[in-house]
Amino acid sequence: MMRPSAAPLGEQLAILILGPPVMAALIWLMSRGWAHTVQGEVVSDRTKHRQKMEFWIVLVVMYVLGFGMVLYAWLT
Repeated sequence: MMRPSAAPLGEQLAILILGPPVMAALIWLMSRGWAHTVQGEVVSDRTKHRQKMEFWIVLVVMYVLGFGMVLYAWLT
């Protein structure tokens, strides 16, 4: 059985740079859709503000995790 190798460096960088914004945007879209389902056509300003904060929190956490994985891979 062959062990899978790492992706090429260009793909790794693309995943590290583009992955977190794409994932944060998907989470934002899902939460926005859920808010429209629950609250109807008019989503409250409080919900919009919370979703905006959640987007930035998820984005930062995803970048921290990504750079943490890079650091771990570099140190081991």
